[in-house]
Amino acid sequence: MNLPSLNGRGIATLSGAVVLLGGGLLAAWMNVNSAAELSGRYTSGGQVLSSKGELTEVRHSIQFSKDHFHAMTRQGDTILETSGSVEFGFLGHYLLRVESGRISGLWPNNALDDDLLFNLLYVRKPGSTLKLEPLHGCLYAQEVRQVYCAQ
Repeated sequence: MNLPSLNGRGIATLSGAVVLLGGGLLAAWMNVNSAAELSGRYTSGGQVLSSKGELTEVRHSIQFSKDHFHAMTRQGDTILETSGSVEFGFLGHYLLRVESGRISGLWPNNALDDDLLFNLLYVRKPGSTLKLEPLHGCLYAQEVRQVYCAQ
């Protein structure tokens, strides 16, 4: 049986294909692995110092169930409720896609800082996305600079 000989170019092509296949298998394994890890309730809370020098109590809670999430944020008298889907990414990263959201208690005389107000308005809009990345056993939402830790 005659085997075709591989020249330098053929070896490079074959090596590239093996690397791509290996990378694809690793990505698939990491996605399946990360999907199994994200479940349960994550919370955070504390006080935020506004640009006006006022302290506002802030509490965040998010519940993950399969490929969906339900979240509630309380900032002073204002409450934000959101829900949507969870997409699983590479190396434990996740993408939350907002499907519905609503705000209650948002009045013109609220002492909310512009950054806090932006976060509330952005996160309630259907189609908004939040990227979550692992951070010391917790999850960090890049867009709104919030940390959620498992309860």
